[in-house]
Amino acid sequence: MSIDSGHFRELTANLKENLSRCAQNPDVDAVHDTRTGTRRIEAMLETTLRELTPAKEEVLYQSIHSLMRLLKKIRRAAAPVRDLDVHRKLLEKLVPREKNHEPASMADILQDVPLAPATQQAEDLDAWLKHQRHENEAPLQKSAAKWAEKLEKQMAGVEDALRAKVASRGGRRAPVKRPAKVALDNFALLATEMQLLDALNLHDFRKGAKKARYVAESGGEDESAKAVGGALKRLQDEIGDWHDWLVLADEARRALGAQGTELTSRIETERDQHYDSAMKMAARLRGRLMGEWLAKDQPLRRQRLPRRPATTNNGQ
Repeated sequence: MSIDSGHFRELTANLKENLSRCAQNPDVDAVHDTRTGTRRIEAMLETTLRELTPAKEEVLYQSIHSLMRLLKKIRRAAAPVRDLDVHRKLLEKLVPREKNHEPASMADILQDVPLAPATQQAEDLDAWLKHQRHENEAPLQKSAAKWAEKLEKQMAGVEDALRAKVASRGGRRAPVKRPAKVALDNFALLATEMQLLDALNLHDFRKGAKKARYVAESGGEDESAKAVGGALKRLQDEIGDWHDWLVLADEARRALGAQGTELTSRIETERDQHYDSAMKMAARLRGRLMGEWLAKDQPLRRQRLPRRPATTNNGQ
């Protein structure tokens, strides 16, 4: 899929703005938008890279790789901060914070009734998550402004290489493929590479589906692109919910140890339930999207990988 220059500039401008926000105050929205922005640009660039011949288009190939290295650095700084924001919201949903509720009676206040074990453990875990968030936001805030400047230069390098490529063709641009078609191609390749899903590879499958979703969403109001993007988002969200509970369970064990038995047990129950839901959703939407791809008779270099034995690991 050739890069849509207008869409590319829009995504880059948005990311640059969000980096500036992170430099001032890396709040929940700024961090979320920064992380998502890197993913959207990466999805576009990775799809373009697959169509290039490095030996013949070395300048463009190298300029895209340089930009992707910067995007990866930004994403890795934003990711742990965003994850901690999500986990704190999950925790509050599971065990609402005591301060959000009125005491049952004046007698409770006078008697200083202790918190229920799970509630106290949730407050302790939230404090730990908040501290981790503060520790992880510092590197992002420190480097955000510098990365915003580099982003502008790297983007200019890619655009210059794209113009040179067009000029070498006598001004003829490569035909633009429909985003829905490219997204289905990408998903079909992903599904072929990962034929058996389990707790060990489900998160990686989600990340691949997310990239395909961002490609589809670049199609704007195109109905086919919206339908493909919507299906991929549902798949991504369902698997993402499981993975967030999986990581939160690990964080609870690290932060609370044996003192967090009640809370950790409740989190693990949520984790297992979401794993089952994610696997069902993956099977259903995988079948649907592969059916759409086959119905369109779209060419793809199918890669047959050795089938891995199934596992009953449920994420523990």
